Amino acid sequence: MTRHLLSSLLFLGSLWTLSTAYITDIKLVSCDANHACANYPGYRKIPTDLNQGVQDADTVYLHYKEDKTEAPITDIQIVQGLNDSHIPHLAKWTKLKVDLNKRGEKNDDASLWLYFTKDTSISKTPVTSIIVKEGTSPLVSAEYRRIPIDLNQDIGGYHLYMYYSQDGPKDPITAITAKQCFASNCYLDVSQTHVSFLVVLIDEKGWERVEKDLNKGIVVGMSVYLFYRRSKTEDPVTDVIVLLNDQTPPEGYTKIDTNLNSIFRGDAIHVWYRTTPSNPDVLRDAVQDLAIEFGKQPVAPYGWQKINVDLNSAGNGKDSFGESTFLFVKKGYRALPKMDPLAFNQDGSFKIVQLADLHFTNEEGSCMDIPVDMECKGDLMTIEYIERLLDKEKPDLVVFTGDNIKGAGVNDARAATFKFVEPVIKRKIPWAAVFGNHDDGADLTRDELFEVMRRLPYSMVQQGPLDLPGVGNYMLNIFKSNQKQADPAFALYFLDSHGYAEDDQEGYDYIKLEQLDWLVHSSLRSSTGRLNAAAFFHIPIWEYHEESNTNRPVVKLGDARESVSSPAKNSISAFESFKKANIKFTSCGHDHVNDYCLEREDIQLCYGGGAGVGGYGAEHLDWPRRARVFELNYQGETVSTWKRLFTQEMPMIHYQTLY
Repeated sequence: MTRHLLSSLLFLGSLWTLSTAYITDIKLVSCDANHACANYPGYRKIPTDLNQGVQDADTVYLHYKEDKTEAPITDIQIVQGLNDSHIPHLAKWTKLKVDLNKRGEKNDDASLWLYFTKDTSISKTPVTSIIVKEGTSPLVSAEYRRIPIDLNQDIGGYHLYMYYSQDGPKDPITAITAKQCFASNCYLDVSQTHVSFLVVLIDEKGWERVEKDLNKGIVVGMSVYLFYRRSKTEDPVTDVIVLLNDQTPPEGYTKIDTNLNSIFRGDAIHVWYRTTPSNPDVLRDAVQDLAIEFGKQPVAPYGWQKINVDLNSAGNGKDSFGESTFLFVKKGYRALPKMDPLAFNQDGSFKIVQLADLHFTNEEGSCMDIPVDMECKGDLMTIEYIERLLDKEKPDLVVFTGDNIKGAGVNDARAATFKFVEPVIKRKIPWAAVFGNHDDGADLTRDELFEVMRRLPYSMVQQGPLDLPGVGNYMLNIFKSNQKQADPAFALYFLDSHGYAEDDQEGYDYIKLEQLDWLVHSSLRSSTGRLNAAAFFHIPIWEYHEESNTNRPVVKLGDARESVSSPAKNSISAFESFKKANIKFTSCGHDHVNDYCLEREDIQLCYGGGAGVGGYGAEHLDWPRRARVFELNYQGETVSTWKRLFTQEMPMIHYQTLY
């Protein structure tokens, strides 16, 4: 092991958590119409052609890998043209030899070259995710940085931009500014020319944009965006405040002249910030990040502070003209609380609460299918039910089984995520999640939502093997109550059931063969043989239908108030793989008013039942929302389950022993 690799891994040891995985290699591959593009085993392929829409261009794809035995990539940059002499510490960067603007030509000034470094003297923040988004100003999560050059610049085609996220403590912010624009394509980037100049990660003066228009939803006015920069030659920002109209500022603060509430309406709103001469104590608590959340009562995520002034307000910092908009500040770096592996309690028990189909928003939310005499309080109703359920059952793990977010109509999926996990985080309960068909129907992709979730306390979500279809295929072991035992006693599998079938928008996609092969292979890894196991996913598999293909009667407990919305039956059988992997029970969501467990060939196929008032239900027909509870006993040798109704009494119904 090289000294560089050893020092990198030692530094990163303090950052690694269960759900953390760092990118350790990047490959670019190009191919023309006569040759198929190569795939790399163990690498994830970004599905977007980086030359998409360019006439007569080769196809270019980016692949990346994660490997905990290798030093991570800590920064990325793109250079236009062949002149890379302007790159500081050029020898510490690796250049990929494929032109991102590949058109069958060489050595032209429009060429784009991707560089990465692993040198911690340049950056100590390992790269955790890379995405590509289409548009001149696509919506993107606050966890990502934008590389400010159109990947198809000067050659036509679609507007494509690359974004990447990093982990760990960052250099402090040293200056903040704002800009008014007539459109969302509002940046402070370098003006691009045909000259072969270096195009750096951010613009000439180092300004990066805080995503989200501060005047979103207004009828009259301009788009306004905040920007910040980090400079090693400037003092760090140590405080940020927002003042209205003629409020008196404290001494020593710098005013941003741009009125965030542009133009001529409501409060005049300005951001002020203070810088402090740098020393170790100041740097420890300096401002590291800024972010915007939409919604009247947004949740402050772990390590962030909310400034309680609506940046879109009509008066006194309240009553928004457009979208309620709040600024959040992160001071210093707070590592996530350390978590022990999941383990059975001393009495051999382990309890799981499943929450299905919450359909949360970043706004107040709505109510579907509730009695006419029931007051609608939107998402708050679901939150109150969840809190009472958690306090009653006191689970060891909470599993969110998809459609956690309402999808279409949500304009801040990041804020909605903070909202649905907050009751669990407040109680310091470990939690896991899978995606449903609606979660990525708003402003963020599955990759972005995963980055949001993995950075939250008590999160056990994992990306899973990069070369598997989907996001979030992973396994969690539950260990014996005797912590000296090295072998697990029970396995929990989490699978991405995807969304809609690509070739049929009326049908649902299915769990892929690669995922199932991984599941079966993973079940063989225990030294004590195949463990008893369970699987959680969102969309039911075909076998959830009650029809029996054998002479054995179908045993079912619970309600079936709607048809099973599963993928069509096909040659790839998830059920057969579940049998091979010793899956004892599964549980899904998706069909909100089904809540049964159905036994098929010694596997219990369960529904959680819809929990959120933001999704459809049957409460108006005297069928309340509900949640399912599983209790494993005798170190997983037996499992019982029941449901809790979301009523005032919250009664237990349909208690049964699954095996």
